[in-house]
Amino acid sequence: MKTRKVTWWNVVGYACLNFLGGGTQALSSAFLMLFYTAACGISPIQAGLIFTIARLLDAVGNPVMGYISDNFGRTRLGKKFGRRHFFIMLGIPGVLITYPLLWLSGQTFTFYLIANILYEMVFTMVIVPGPTLPAEMTQIASEKTKLVSAKQYCGTFASTIALLFPAAFFQYFGEGSVDAYFYTGLSYAFITALSLVAVYFLTFERAPEDIVYAEKMGSIHHVLIKMINDIFASMKIRAFRIHSGMMLLIGIYKNLAAGVFTYYVIYALMLSKSATSVITSFATLISFIALAVFIALCYKYGGPAAFKVVGVIVTVSLVGYFILFQGKIGMEENMVIVWLTILAIVNNVGKAGADYIPVFQLPFMADIDEAVTMERREGIFTGVNGLLSKVASAAEGFLLGVGLAYFGFEKGAGAQTASAIDGILVMTIVVPIVLCVVIWFISRNLKLTKETHKLLVDEVHRIKDGGSMADVTPETKAAVEDLTGWKYENCFGHNDLLYHEKKKEIIA
Repeated sequence: MKTRKVTWWNVVGYACLNFLGGGTQALSSAFLMLFYTAACGISPIQAGLIFTIARLLDAVGNPVMGYISDNFGRTRLGKKFGRRHFFIMLGIPGVLITYPLLWLSGQTFTFYLIANILYEMVFTMVIVPGPTLPAEMTQIASEKTKLVSAKQYCGTFASTIALLFPAAFFQYFGEGSVDAYFYTGLSYAFITALSLVAVYFLTFERAPEDIVYAEKMGSIHHVLIKMINDIFASMKIRAFRIHSGMMLLIGIYKNLAAGVFTYYVIYALMLSKSATSVITSFATLISFIALAVFIALCYKYGGPAAFKVVGVIVTVSLVGYFILFQGKIGMEENMVIVWLTILAIVNNVGKAGADYIPVFQLPFMADIDEAVTMERREGIFTGVNGLLSKVASAAEGFLLGVGLAYFGFEKGAGAQTASAIDGILVMTIVVPIVLCVVIWFISRNLKLTKETHKLLVDEVHRIKDGGSMADVTPETKAAVEDLTGWKYENCFGHNDLLYHEKKKEIIA
């Protein structure tokens, strides 16, 4: 197997993936539901259903896409373009066509639902194979950290840029203009397409001859059974099971925080859409600096330890939001904007950490799984991870839509009732704090650090090179068992976790 050095060009290329994964998501979370409820005559319940239905339908496609991508290298197209890069290439025109459709005004509930389904399909086609690239390019923890960290930085940068577009177009067309929304979506679609071109040309993956498949694809029946088995098997890996719980709840938190913040600023604090856009963008940019701290914390101490810091920061900022709402009466608008900007910066610092933790943890899951199965299944793990991300987005859309409707939010109204404002405050402050507490309890059981990861990877290499399982050290055995959730004796293929027509015989 030939080993290629990961260069800074590769790092930059991979980072550009987050113009799609970070930028479009930030823009949609902040303004798309507002666009539907305030400018298109769509009720909060209908808007919530659009996101919930589209994302849940597409969630099923995430692990399917992961399985297809894992096995696409068997095909002629996969061998020519790459089992990951082929789908990134298709995503370039896909984003250009589908993303602007989300922002067309004057359409029906059905139109917006279909447009969102189409966009989510394109998003999944790229965002499932894309995050497997660090595992494709290297197995060295420090290089993986460099790649995922650069991607996260780029996500913050992309979100900052994306969130400035609404401010610019609202200033140009006017606060009440629906054209401002459309040109925002169209402009950012072009930027995203260009970023995917960079991903395609500046990254690489394993050579086709270096990819080992355990068996032939077989019949359609065999493929479906194996795919379903692989998806459920991923949840039998202890580290991934805990990671998945964290990923799901962090996803709900960060999507809800981004979506409801716009309502909080416009309706609770009574500021303009342009101010909302600028404050959100500026706060996101400043959190760029804080991301370096969380990268260091995650690398040195692991994701769970870093989340303790996240929880404290987020809670402080949310309490500040409540105090600002209570004290805004009699305060000049400029001072409200100043205090809101400070609190938004603090909140985004915590959110940047929360967003990075699952991204940091995911590339290590295929290594942990390999200790059990002796196979590389990056696509399955990113697929399941993507499924959870979509479920989180769907849950957020449903939660926000139902929550706003329950408290009496009126579509298209310039001002809202006291009950609706109370609902916005509950969704902005109370729900995120509850989510952070639950995530902290779950995260305490994950023992993934750079030290335990190295012990596990070294042991996998030792066994692959013909080493005896009887020679394992107590420290390594403990690390393998803590991360996999399996007895050491049942690891390295000595199990029936995966589906095979003919079981492989692995001799330790």
